[in-house]
Amino acid sequence: MKTNLKYKPAWMQLLIFGCITFVVGYISTVIGSLLVLRVNHVNLSVFGSFTPEDYAKPEFAGVVRGLLIVQFFGFFLLPSLIFAYLADPKPLQFAGLKKPDRISYIFLGVVIIMCSYLMVEWLTVLNTEAVRILAWKGLRQWIEKSESDKGATLDNIINMKSTADLLKTIFLVGVLAAVGEELFFRGILQRILIKVFKKPWLGILVTAAIFSAIHEQFLGFFPRMILGVILGYLYWYSGSLFPAIAGHFVFNSFQILLLYYKVINAHQQAAVSDNYLTITGIIGVGFVIFLFYRLRKNSKTNYSRVYDEPMPGPSGDYISKKLF
Repeated sequence: MKTNLKYKPAWMQLLIFGCITFVVGYISTVIGSLLVLRVNHVNLSVFGSFTPEDYAKPEFAGVVRGLLIVQFFGFFLLPSLIFAYLADPKPLQFAGLKKPDRISYIFLGVVIIMCSYLMVEWLTVLNTEAVRILAWKGLRQWIEKSESDKGATLDNIINMKSTADLLKTIFLVGVLAAVGEELFFRGILQRILIKVFKKPWLGILVTAAIFSAIHEQFLGFFPRMILGVILGYLYWYSGSLFPAIAGHFVFNSFQILLLYYKVINAHQQAAVSDNYLTITGIIGVGFVIFLFYRLRKNSKTNYSRVYDEPMPGPSGDYISKKLF
C-alpha cells in the first residue's frame, strides 16, 4: 500500500503518529504484559497491586525485563514502522534506516558519543546541584522519591552476577533501547517536529526535551536532553539513523560495562567541586563541538533534500539551509 502521508500537513502527521502510538502501545501492553506474567508465573491480581517498591524486588526481575521488551515493541518499534509504512513506499528509508552519506559517519558518531560521556557526567552533577539549590522543599522531595523508585527498578534490571547476565543487560539496555528509541524519537518524531517548526534546530531541541522527559529521571533531565540533541544532530547531519543508533548503543553499553566491572557505582555521584570531573567535562564539550563542526562542514543534508520541499524563510521567501 503506497500513500502520501509524508506530504500531509505536519500537525496531521503528528496527530496520526500519536494515535498510532497510543492504540498500538495500549494493545501491545495488554497482550505483552499478560504473556510476561504468564512466563514468570505471576498472578494478574498480584501485578495489579504492584507498587514502585515491588518493581525493585529481585523475584520480579523477570517481569521488569519482560516489560522492557514489551515497551520496545509496543511503544517504539511497531508505531514507528507502521507510521513509516503509511507515510512512504520505502518505509525504512523514510524512518532513517538507510546508508549514511559516508560510512565513516558511523564511526564518527561513536567517537562523538564517547566524548560526550565526559560532558554528560559533569552536567549530571551540575543538574543535581541545581535541583538541590533551586527547587523548593516539596518539589525536591518529590524528585528525590521519584529518582529513588526509578533507581531501584534500574538496579533490578542491571543486577548482573555472570557474563550471561551482562549480555542480557546489554541486549535490553543497549540494543533494544538504541534501536527503539532512536527509531521513535529521531527517525519519526524529530522528522515530524522539524516539519512542524520549519526549523531543524528547534525540532531537534523539542524532540530531545521529550526524549529526556519520558525517562522520568529529573536529576539527569538536562544532561539527557543534551545527549538527545547530540543524537538528533548526528541523524540530521549524517543523513542516516545508523550513526545515532551506534552512538546510543555504545553510550548505554559502556555504562553497563563500567557498572559490571565496578568501575562506577550507580548510586554514587561525584561532588560539584570535583576539579577532575569539571576539567574532563569541559574537555568533552570542546571535543564534541569540534567534531560536530567537522561533521556539519561535510554534511550534504538540507531541509529541501529531506522533505522534498523548500524551507520557508522569515519573510515568506523560501530558502534551503543546512541548519538555521
